[in-house]
Amino acid sequence: MKPEVIKMVQFKHQIICLGLLLLVHHGVGVCYFPGELQGTWATQTSTSQQSDQRGYQRTPLAYSLIDVSADRISVWGQCHARLDNNVILADRTRDSLCYRCFHFNVVSANVVQVSSSGLDACYTTESAATATCPTIYQIRHGQTREIMLYKRTSPWGENGVTQVECPLNGVYTFTYHRGTKNGVREARCDRPTSEISNCPYGFGLNLKYKECSFDNTQLGLQCLGSWVGADERDYVAVWDPNVKDGDDQPMYKCGMFEEEAGTGNVYLAFSEDSTCFNGLNTPRDGYEVYKLMSVASPALPPAVARSTCNFPRQLQGYWHHTYLSPDTIVFRDYRNYKTYSAKCVRDLDDNERYIVYARTHCGDWSYNCIWLKRRSANVLEFMLGLYPSENFDYSLCDPDKFGDMTSWTTQGKTLVEKPVTCPIMGKYSGELPDAPGFCAQLYSDCDSPDLMYYTVGDCRNDSSVYEQREYRCLGQWEEEGHLYALTYRPDINSYECFVGVLKNNGHVVYIKEAGSSCTRGLLPEVLGMKMHRKDACTSSDGGIASSTAYGSKPQASVGSPQGPPTKPPWLRTTRPWKPIFDRPEKRSSSCISIPSMPLLYSATILVFSLMYTIHPV
Repeated sequence: MKPEVIKMVQFKHQIICLGLLLLVHHGVGVCYFPGELQGTWATQTSTSQQSDQRGYQRTPLAYSLIDVSADRISVWGQCHARLDNNVILADRTRDSLCYRCFHFNVVSANVVQVSSSGLDACYTTESAATATCPTIYQIRHGQTREIMLYKRTSPWGENGVTQVECPLNGVYTFTYHRGTKNGVREARCDRPTSEISNCPYGFGLNLKYKECSFDNTQLGLQCLGSWVGADERDYVAVWDPNVKDGDDQPMYKCGMFEEEAGTGNVYLAFSEDSTCFNGLNTPRDGYEVYKLMSVASPALPPAVARSTCNFPRQLQGYWHHTYLSPDTIVFRDYRNYKTYSAKCVRDLDDNERYIVYARTHCGDWSYNCIWLKRRSANVLEFMLGLYPSENFDYSLCDPDKFGDMTSWTTQGKTLVEKPVTCPIMGKYSGELPDAPGFCAQLYSDCDSPDLMYYTVGDCRNDSSVYEQREYRCLGQWEEEGHLYALTYRPDINSYECFVGVLKNNGHVVYIKEAGSSCTRGLLPEVLGMKMHRKDACTSSDGGIASSTAYGSKPQASVGSPQGPPTKPPWLRTTRPWKPIFDRPEKRSSSCISIPSMPLLYSATILVFSLMYTIHPV
């Protein structure tokens, strides 16, 4: 089959996989699940363990599989209506039709929390079921039934587990205690000689138990996600690939963790099974409890320690996955699942290129060059040289050491300095590429020009809307005739970049997705969507406002702010990383972070993406 035909078949298959915010046509009783939910999930079905006569054995845990298609969950019913995270499911398997309400929270690409008032009750009317929808207050205070779903396979039957970085970064020693609940023998590691790390790759935890009450052993866990719960505690989920169905140990574990103020020690506790509540009360009170102590890193080379090099003041602060202090930048490399901490060694006097001494979260080090570009007040791009060295060398910053200059990492400001006008203003409309009959509309909020909205519907009926998204514009810049714009999408807590070209004084725009790091080399005029302006914003004096902010690069605020910047409510709280390079007496090779929810993989299975892409993001 030709590649073009394969793409078309895949595209038609994806038509059922509609977007994240689908408007329900009441009376028709049809709704769809977002791509993040589709696939096969495992959930624990037995939570009670019993001991034998000796009291040292527990009943194997049992898991059942739940299939989520575009409009149905195999064991719970048909998608009938949805509002935000609440979904009304219609159960037609009984003698008569009945309804139940579920609250879905996609906490990572691999983990979904489902809350319900109960599976036993099913209501004869939609309104009665809606009245039982869980509230955030009820979820926070444990007044609902919680069901944890762990990803098994994608909608096409492939392995569905996505590699995500662990929230524990670096190398630690630990002590350990496992209780005797449910007849399991107590286990202890009282001396801090055991080790845990996420080396060499950041998506797994490797544990080495030493000098414990049981034989020395090793354990490998894959991180499935970390999130802030409704109770404001930090959670983590892991998968033990060595546990099989029917074993007496949990295949999936849910835990809480916290960093102790002033010491850098981390407390980590897991529940007794695959739930997030059985035997789990706090990060210090659980079925299994670890106390982690960070391992000190080696001293810096004398020349590096003496360096007075600093990064530009206007770049310092917290970005999406990056932190800049005066002399250190800490960032994550999601291509190689590593976290780098780089100490500024020499400034090349162009306010962009700096020779750094870089160390990974596992302790590997090298000299390299980092190239920093401030695209706008709220957008930073940087690139690390391709040829690290064990020796300091000015040539590390030569332009040819950066290849074709297209491998930028794009970061949005965590605390937005100032609202930024979106690159286009007004209302634009166009037909989806390769999907005749489906039209998209892109329009800005004329009263709040930093917001823009995107909808997809039937070209013949504007009121028939299948998908709606909201974007907050962070900044834009022009490069080689193309306009790049970085946005924040609050519904999935992600950053998305778009590349476009405006024609005919802004009356026509070609626009295409460019991933989270503003991929270069794309051709929006060829592969993007062509949209025509239908309406323009009206200025305060009654005239027609400019249809584009093209060329009006946002500027940073001048001078020090009067007070600390206020984090907007649409951005979830995140915790910054500690740099590896601290004062010698406080130096540590470990850090702990709460990552923002990563860009979920649903873009690859949503037919109504803003711009049809050939290459996955």
